[in-house]
Parts: sequence; C-alpha cells; structure tokens
Amino acid sequence: MTKYFYLDGDKKLGPFTIKELKDKNLNRDSRIWYYGLEEWTKLSDIIELKEIFSSLPPELTTRKHQVNKEIFGTQKTQNITSQIEVPKKKNDTNIKWIIIGLVALIIILLIYKSFKNQTDNHLYESISTSSYESDEDFQMYVDKFYRDVGVYGIFPKKPKTTIIRFAKLDQLHNTTHIHGLSYGINDDDRIEIYINPSTWKSFNKPMRYFLMYHELAHDILNVDDLDEKTINEGKLMYPAIADYEKKDMDDFIESSHALFEEIAEKQ
Repeated sequence: MTKYFYLDGDKKLGPFTIKELKDKNLNRDSRIWYYGLEEWTKLSDIIELKEIFSSLPPELTTRKHQVNKEIFGTQKTQNITSQIEVPKKKNDTNIKWIIIGLVALIIILLIYKSFKNQTDNHLYESISTSSYESDEDFQMYVDKFYRDVGVYGIFPKKPKTTIIRFAKLDQLHNTTHIHGLSYGINDDDRIEIYINPSTWKSFNKPMRYFLMYHELAHDILNVDDLDEKTINEGKLMYPAIADYEKKDMDDFIESSHALFEEIAEKQ
C-alpha cells in the first residue's frame, strides 16, 4: 500500500494512507510526495488522490492570495525543504556591471600609471645623463632664496644633495619648450634642477631670477605650479615663463615676496 508524505510549512509529515490524508488539513496546493515521485507535487496534480482534492473547495482568488500563489508556483522543492526563489532584481544586475566597470577602470589607471612612470623615468635618465657642469654660480640663487624666505619666518630644511646643472632640454623629446625642470619636490633632502642653456643665455636678469626661484620653490618649499589662467599670470609659480620677458626686478621681487607671504600665513 502506498504511503504518502505532505509538507506543512517546512515540516515533512507522514507517512499516511489515503484514508488518513483525508483527515489532514490539506488544500489543492499542498505538496505531496511518495516513493516513485522525483519531487514534491501539488495534491491536485496527483491522479490517485483525486478523491481527496475533488472534495476540497476551490481556493479564494483575492488579489493578495493570487500574488502569493503565483510566487509559490515558481518554487522548486528538493528533498524535504520548501524554498521560494526570489527573482533577481534588476538593480542587482546594474550593481554587478558597475563593479565590473570600476574594476576595469582601476586596472586601466594602474596600467597608465605604470606606463607614465616608465616614460618619466626614461626622460629623467635622458636629462640627468646628458647634463653638465658649468661656471655659472647657481649656488648664489640658492643662498639668496634661503635668505629671502627667512625674512618671512620660513626656515625649510637644508638638503643633503644639491644638483643644479645645464641640460639641453630643447634637444630632448617632450622637453623642447621647457626652460627648466626640478626633481626634488616633496624630497626635503634633495634639490635637483636642470636648466636649458639656450634659455639661460637668452634670459635677462629678472627672467633668470623668475626661472631659478620658480624651480627652487618646487624643490625647497614643495610648491606646485599654478593653473595656466589669466588671473595667475605674473605670479612666481605661473608656468609660462615667456610671459615674464617684459618684467623687471621690481616685478620679480613683488611676485616672489607675494608667494612667501602666502606660505608664511599658512604656517
């Protein structure tokens, strides 16, 4: 004689005979299993139990009940556990693609950074290896720079290494329009500046001071370039130094002291 089991929530009850099932609190959607079935099956879908479900009243079709019934109808029961599978939300898919996009962006940025570092390192090697000493007294500008900032109560650390040399920047790739480069920014133990010799030769005294103080401000005070905006023209950290060709020493003094005053106020 076939014995039947049924689910009451997540509980498996049984085994029972057909006669015993008639006395249980079942409905047409009650899940039934007996040896020979591959999975739990609705009572109304089992032919041999027709005498039970045919005597049961039909389900109410209220809106709420219908929604619950439709959700329940998507479930697939395995063994003795009843699980309702909640459809994946569209937002979950969107979040997945956003995460994938962010990961891809990070990888691209890391590759770009690695490539840029290699390019910068290659340029630095080209500049430093081609640089050369000269009779120009660059140390004079360094000493005067420290005296000037000291007047404003700024006393930066004296570096262990000072390198200021000529390098033919106008003959190297990516530096043809650069008058000077500094490599000691954010390194308090190093001043390392390379000046284009043809630029130095063509510059007058105020322009040379503008150039040297601009690069020394990078290496000694760790100051960045200003944006190339009209409002910044004439300031010491404005990168387009060609605009200083008509400046005199009074213009230089005013520009450099304005920078020192700004830094002193922040200390």
